[in-house]
Amino acid sequence: MQDGRILTALIHRYPDLREEFLGWAASHDYPEPETLVNYRRALIAWYEARTADDDPYRGDPMDFIISVAKVYFGKDHPPPDRPLRYFPRSINLPPEGQSLLRAFHQLEPGCRELLLLADYHRLSTAAIARAVGDDEEPVTARIAVCRRELEASSPSAPRYWSEVITVAGRQDLMQTLEREEQRLTTDQLADESEAQMDEKREAVRLTPRRRLKLRAPAVGTVVAAVIFGVFMWLVYDTFGNATPDGLYARYFEPYPNIFRDSVPTTEDERDLQRILYYYDRGDYRTAYDELLPAARAYPAASLYLGVTALALGDPGRAGEWFGRVDPLGPYADVADWYRALASLAGQDLPRARRQLVRIRDDVSHPYRDRAAEILADLY
Repeated sequence: MQDGRILTALIHRYPDLREEFLGWAASHDYPEPETLVNYRRALIAWYEARTADDDPYRGDPMDFIISVAKVYFGKDHPPPDRPLRYFPRSINLPPEGQSLLRAFHQLEPGCRELLLLADYHRLSTAAIARAVGDDEEPVTARIAVCRRELEASSPSAPRYWSEVITVAGRQDLMQTLEREEQRLTTDQLADESEAQMDEKREAVRLTPRRRLKLRAPAVGTVVAAVIFGVFMWLVYDTFGNATPDGLYARYFEPYPNIFRDSVPTTEDERDLQRILYYYDRGDYRTAYDELLPAARAYPAASLYLGVTALALGDPGRAGEWFGRVDPLGPYADVADWYRALASLAGQDLPRARRQLVRIRDDVSHPYRDRAAEILADLY
């Protein structure tokens, strides 16, 4: 059984290995659109080999990915030696298997996710329970109900389930990696246009900001947030033991609880206040786990997740969360400040300087003076 760390590595390795793979493909004149598709296919093959129950692959990931990609490009055939003896088996579903796959996709989203986590990713019940924020016993019961529902709709389920869940898992991972590609492309475009955006920020700041309103999310939003929380926990659950130090540590302090000076008036506000109880106590590990499923439900959740990640010593992850804060929302200025601190903590001094200069030069920014102090120390 897996604990989710290899799934975490799959997502993290996508950007890490992408540039090297693109360089290798370009040297062989492979077209880029085909290159990116085969990169994702090969990375999924690496994941399946790495999580194999019998003799999992433990070699160099790039060697594996290139070896498998050559086959996908039609330039090689899978020999029996390493790493291609791990080459993913092709699956051609018969009509009964195709019917079972359709039945699987017709399950409600929560069931699909649980079955993927349990049977394709083979996560332990403890890992799944932690991901969905529940105890092991009800999670086990829920998975059993989902399986019975699938078997009731398709009598061929026991016979073809292994092949069907593998196909469904590969499809799901391909979609996940496609979203990661879109995120990387968006981030690259954002970096390239950062200078142009500086000129527009003053106009943006003159636009009226939306005040915080914690309205009850629709049922579909709640389901999506829970599913999102499952994935984000798997991707963002492993923290290192880094201790903040240096200039960043002198200026970092957790953003205060928004309910410190106001009383929650709705059930949703009281729910967020309950989560922030752990944050106020300095129990950032628990606060992070509690906030994850609510990442899309509350405007402040991404901000607090980023601050919590900073407190736990992971500035890279913190910067990702600050990037999710609405640039026209009530927490935009706060996110600007903490994003600069995250760059500083991550030793990305050029980016930190650019971010701090923007804050210092914005006469209405609440963190302007502190940004000026850090810049004075940097230069």
